[in-house]
Amino acid sequence: MTYQTEIAPPLLDVRDLCTEFGTDHGTVKAVNGVSFAINEGERVAIVGESGSGKSAMAMSILRLLAYPGRVTSGKVRLEGRDLCSLSERQLNSVRGREVGTVFQDPMSSLDPVMRISKQMIPPIMRSLRLSREKARAEAILWLDKVGIPDPERRLEAFPFEMSGGMRQRVMIAMALSCRPRLLIADEPTTALDVTIQAQIVEVMKTLTAETGTAMMFITHDLGLVARFADKVAVMYAGRIVEFGPVRDIFCAPAHPYTQSLLSTIPSTKALRHERLAQIPGMPPDMKSPPQGCAFRARCAAAVARCAQDAPELSPRGSGHIAACWQPKGLEGCKRTACESRPQHGGNRPPRERTMVEINRLTKHFSSPRLFSRGPAPVVRAVNGVTLRVQQGETLGIVGESGCGKSTVARLLLGLEQPTSGEIFIDGLAQMVFQDPSASFNPKMRIGAIIEEPLIVKSWGDKAARSARLRQLITQVGLEEAHLERYPSQLSGGQRQRVAVARALALDPSVIVADEPTSALDVSVRAQIINLLVDLKEELGIAFVFISHDLLTVRYIADRIAVMYLGEVVEYGPADQVFDQPAHPYTKALIEAVPLPDPVTEARRATRLLEGELPSPLNLPKGCAFASRCPIATDICRTEKPVLRHPMKTREAACHHVNSI
Repeated sequence: MTYQTEIAPPLLDVRDLCTEFGTDHGTVKAVNGVSFAINEGERVAIVGESGSGKSAMAMSILRLLAYPGRVTSGKVRLEGRDLCSLSERQLNSVRGREVGTVFQDPMSSLDPVMRISKQMIPPIMRSLRLSREKARAEAILWLDKVGIPDPERRLEAFPFEMSGGMRQRVMIAMALSCRPRLLIADEPTTALDVTIQAQIVEVMKTLTAETGTAMMFITHDLGLVARFADKVAVMYAGRIVEFGPVRDIFCAPAHPYTQSLLSTIPSTKALRHERLAQIPGMPPDMKSPPQGCAFRARCAAAVARCAQDAPELSPRGSGHIAACWQPKGLEGCKRTACESRPQHGGNRPPRERTMVEINRLTKHFSSPRLFSRGPAPVVRAVNGVTLRVQQGETLGIVGESGCGKSTVARLLLGLEQPTSGEIFIDGLAQMVFQDPSASFNPKMRIGAIIEEPLIVKSWGDKAARSARLRQLITQVGLEEAHLERYPSQLSGGQRQRVAVARALALDPSVIVADEPTSALDVSVRAQIINLLVDLKEELGIAFVFISHDLLTVRYIADRIAVMYLGEVVEYGPADQVFDQPAHPYTKALIEAVPLPDPVTEARRATRLLEGELPSPLNLPKGCAFASRCPIATDICRTEKPVLRHPMKTREAACHHVNSI
């Protein structure tokens, strides 16, 4: 199939790649005829929902598939050489040396009991044929290039002595230090804070531009794609359904699936009364792929031909191709692109009843010494936090990892006892966790999982509990048949809906949601956000919503508390905090958010937040943000600022609040 004419042969050329996974219940056709090319120095993003085949396709290139996965057909040519025809020994000379890899969780790739030097220097020696001394110098050079301070000392550190952002930088340095021609990065920034993510992306952009290394970047963060990629491949049901320049994909998407994905993203201009679009239905079961177009069951523009013939990729512009029988996808279709439901009720003022009141809350942890005697150092996780949440209000709490967000959540639920301060909750508080699978018993049916808190609290008799289960499962948008299934039989979004149903079982007045959407695809995230907003309006529940996804927080929250090193540094209405940030840290967070618009991203000046978070073991005397603040003065380093009111409805802890 010819879909692109190149003057020079591509660096990577993938043709009709097919990958299968054998299971007890049938063969999963994870990659089903994928073709694309990457040129030297190009950054190509691969996007799509979970199960679309993104990671399986990437791992197939180097045959890194775990059993029972296997490449069944296709060609993968790297600079003209077919990698599929190489032996395992020959591939080992390609892996690392010619093709580098960066995975989502660096701790799963780094040996926790080996120093960085022992993990980094030997591959450089083998790949570049250097002496140990020269390889060590090369390792230090690359650690410095990725922005690691004091690289000579950090080279001898263990992975557990570094932050998540530092470990990810080490992984990038390791991948690039062997000077590969191609870098494959699979969700390398998903678990990182927005500020660290911005730093990592800029590091990779700069280094790939300097070295000419091409990059395949797998992600579900479409804002990051707009900031980083040159081209985009959209995958669905094991196939590429659209491929082209990043501006074409975002500004003029041709495939209904691409159009639907983009419509689910909360924008910076989104209003809370505007409902987020949702893609109806679920991706197909790839053990038995449907005939015709795999997206037709979820597509508002589907016609009879879509059920019979699978469309091939065809030109939609210069270098832009899409697999759809409709020339303009969903454009001109009378039905909407995505599932439509009534709009939210708008910016209703919260009720006067206070559901959560936190006064001067502190939490300190003792950190025992491993190899020396003396008093145990104290980690000051939360330092004097004061917050209020009204009935029917959503308070968003944002900040980098280690700022104390999750500790506040655990204190609210009584999972930790405060060192000092007061917490008042009017009624019952319940929790929705980031990963529901970790809080579900996999051997229990969904009905038993939801019913468990009712049984523990001796709520009603069996008939009353059964009626309550049917009410709850319907309330979160699932069917009664789901009560008989096991967690493994549900999608990620369905499991999160079950987690919400369990939280609602005892009629709580407050729900604490700790990163409830961070692990979800953008399409599923929209469903969960809409569900939480619906429940808030219907039941008057107060929400404490903790997240590092600032666009989601802006959409869902009525008020926002910005935390830094255990303290609230800004607090106020969501729109005001985003549109006119009063604290330099808030401003830095917002500037680091990637916007789902490549035109805007190309015009934005990148202002990275330099430096590392101070240690909570040794808090600075003055402002904790002073070491990273672009407007810090002497008073910031010697005198601690307190929350004050730059506006009637807002508080900020900054000596220069009026000059921001």
